Amino acid sequence: MNQLLLSGKSIVSRVRSVLCTVAVIGMTTPAAIAAPAPPAPPAPKASSHKPSSVGGEFIPANSAEASADLRTDQQFRTLFQTWKKMDARPNGVIAIPSVHPVEKLQFTSNFGIRTDPFRGTAAMHAGVDIPGPVGTPIYATADGIVDHASWQGGYGNMVEINHGKGIATRYGHLSKILVADGARVTRGQLIALMGSTGRSTGSHLHYEVRMDGHAVNPVPFLTTGDYLTASQDHAIHQIPVSSDGPAAQD
Repeated sequence: MNQLLLSGKSIVSRVRSVLCTVAVIGMTTPAAIAAPAPPAPPAPKASSHKPSSVGGEFIPANSAEASADLRTDQQFRTLFQTWKKMDARPNGVIAIPSVHPVEKLQFTSNFGIRTDPFRGTAAMHAGVDIPGPVGTPIYATADGIVDHASWQGGYGNMVEINHGKGIATRYGHLSKILVADGARVTRGQLIALMGSTGRSTGSHLHYEVRMDGHAVNPVPFLTTGDYLTASQDHAIHQIPVSSDGPAAQD
């Protein structure tokens, strides 16, 4: 019993470490995306490919919505508690958006305050922009139910998936939507094709992760897949997960 309790504390410690290391708000340069200590993989760097492919809803930097999205302490305490609850459920980890929404992951715009590509003024960017050709496959990053699959203002064609436990993901500027409202989707399922609809300067995916209605930095979710898999193994098979990351397997 004591060993299991220690293993659980190690999981909690690792989650806290990952969040504190890579959940940086207001990043403006590729160098600002830092990965946690090995063996967690490094965060993807901003791409020089199609640098004009950016977009998203206009959220003034001094607006109430931007302020709410930047309250990192409250948001990530909530995220931490949610992850801790999911670690205790044998199949809970599957609902955390922990795989890449595209095969080739690059960034042209990061999460946080940036210069709006249309107005040239400071604005909140509630997600990350991932460039690619029109028609690039877009995949669900976790199991869930489609809340919206339609035109959504500045997002253009957008899919929003409810993953439960207050977690949702948004996929914007799509050229084609391949799922319908109310559909149940699985992690890795093809849900749409990349495009440049809505408030967009070129073909890319605007990807958001939301906690309890507020946008949070997607980078931690995109860089901790190995850890989450190990956490799921721990919950099912009680394989230890150390505070330094997933235990090496023979």
